[in-house]
Amino acid sequence: MASGKKEKGYMARHAKSSAMLVSLGLHAVLIVVALSFVAVTVYTKEDQVFEAKPVNRPKMQRKKLQVPVEIKKKKTQKPKLRKRIVVKQTPKVPDIKMPEITGVKGGLAGGYGDGGGSGIGFSMPEIDFFGAKGKGEKVVFIVHFGPATIGKNPYQRMTGYTIRKRLEDLINELPEVALFNVAAYWMHDTWALSPKMLQATPGNKKQVMDWMAPVNPLEGKYPHCFVKANNKANWLKPSYPNKVTKGLPSWAPKWVYSYEVPGGINSKYLGQGKKFVHWNRGVTWALQTQKPDTIFVLTTNYIDAWGGGGKGNPEKLCDAYREMIREVYGPDKNRWPTLNVVVLEHGNLNPNIVLNNQFGPVMKAFRGDGSTITDISKYMTDEERTMYKNYRSQYQ
Repeated sequence: MASGKKEKGYMARHAKSSAMLVSLGLHAVLIVVALSFVAVTVYTKEDQVFEAKPVNRPKMQRKKLQVPVEIKKKKTQKPKLRKRIVVKQTPKVPDIKMPEITGVKGGLAGGYGDGGGSGIGFSMPEIDFFGAKGKGEKVVFIVHFGPATIGKNPYQRMTGYTIRKRLEDLINELPEVALFNVAAYWMHDTWALSPKMLQATPGNKKQVMDWMAPVNPLEGKYPHCFVKANNKANWLKPSYPNKVTKGLPSWAPKWVYSYEVPGGINSKYLGQGKKFVHWNRGVTWALQTQKPDTIFVLTTNYIDAWGGGGKGNPEKLCDAYREMIREVYGPDKNRWPTLNVVVLEHGNLNPNIVLNNQFGPVMKAFRGDGSTITDISKYMTDEERTMYKNYRSQYQ
């Protein structure tokens, strides 16, 4: 039987459900959109500016120091190089070897004040003086300036001239750490370069050149440089350690410190009525006033300690010097100076016999070395040798 009412469609029947779904969908879309937005707040911070306010501060006046302050710089000690100074027998100027570094031996330096050089220190300069070898930081050269080396004519004077020039070369090559002094002598006089040891600076080395410059001019007629002092007793009285410049002859050193061994020292070590002469006076001057650790003597023969000449008595002289050195340097023989000797051939004396027989005991007693000069031309430069040959043809 047909019903009188029309049946409702699908949408009509589910109208509420559809509306709800649409509402839910819209809300879902809104939620998604809402979540997509992020709220960002940007804070802009202004830069801080610091302004310095002027502050008035009282000014303090500087006060002067009431007590002077002396600032001393600390001195650092430089390593000392081992020095070998050699005068070789060659046709040219003697070779002077430059410092050679051979290593540090013994640690720190012992200084200039001690004799003997036995304390800890760098190796001392090694010196070869016409073949006699020694070493030390305090060196004294005692050189003959008498008639045997000066001579009467230019040919003979070339001997003393050459010795003087080679001595200048040697001193010029001493390292600056060394101390040195020089004395010229003959039988009756000893003239020193300086009353005290000089450091081997350029200025002090030049003093040696200036001091010896007038000595032994090759040309001209004159005696040896000591002759006036010998013939006129009042001409030059020993006044050591005063410097003498007036009254010296033109062929003498530019100035002198004339040394005479005090009478008390002569009698104390040699006995009453005896005295040190010739090279002995020079050595006594060195020991009593300079206290070197190395002495070089250049002589022509042996003169004993009391002016007797001839063979002398080296053993007695050694005894006198042992006693003197012991009192000056102390009992430690390692601190005693060495005594080195060069014998120049002169007259009929055989230099090798003089060196070995007369100076042998002296060198042995004081650990010295020795040599002889039999041909002075071996130590000349080419120019000096040419002059020597020319003079020989004129005066020999």
